[in-house]
Amino acid sequence: MLRKRRGRSLALVAVVSAVFTVGTGCKEAEPDRSENPTETMFADFAKRLDAYTTLRERLTDSIGDLDPTKSQAEIADRAVALGNAIIASRPQAKQGDIFSPEVAAFLATLIRQEYSRRSEPVLETRQDQQEELPDFQPQVNQIYPTTYPLATFPPALLPVLPPLPEEIEYRIVQGYLILRDVEANVILDFMPRAVPSGG
Repeated sequence: MLRKRRGRSLALVAVVSAVFTVGTGCKEAEPDRSENPTETMFADFAKRLDAYTTLRERLTDSIGDLDPTKSQAEIADRAVALGNAIIASRPQAKQGDIFSPEVAAFLATLIRQEYSRRSEPVLETRQDQQEELPDFQPQVNQIYPTTYPLATFPPALLPVLPPLPEEIEYRIVQGYLILRDVEANVILDFMPRAVPSGG
């Protein structure tokens, strides 16, 4: 299992390095043996994600694997148990633990660049869809309020952002970019003022 997680982290670093090249419009440079600040930054991001998924796997082992043959009520009960276990295991978690300031600043730049490339009709459509976004201020270790729908994530924005482990997803809450545990429905971290108005 450890070998699998290490491989996933290395793959994440490789992909986000490619995202950096495409997102900034830079041509691929000749191989350089010196330390690349961007790769170092995203290696740290991958390490933080890996630390969470390691914790999550340990909690999942104690709760039991998800059984899709169970009833919807039993599946929902398991999700609640997993969410409570995650929150209890991260009592000191705070904003920026996964989205480090360096990563947050860089991702905000990539997001602004993606918005600047949008056509006027696309911008108007996204402005209309802004009403779909939930209107609450996210907190780390918060259960994503079930009274709000999970608005569709902008399809053109997703390829710009670094890929995530399958257990985690990006979501937008007004101007915030959040990391959400898909099954447990827990907000793991968030970036304030990450998404321009109308996103």
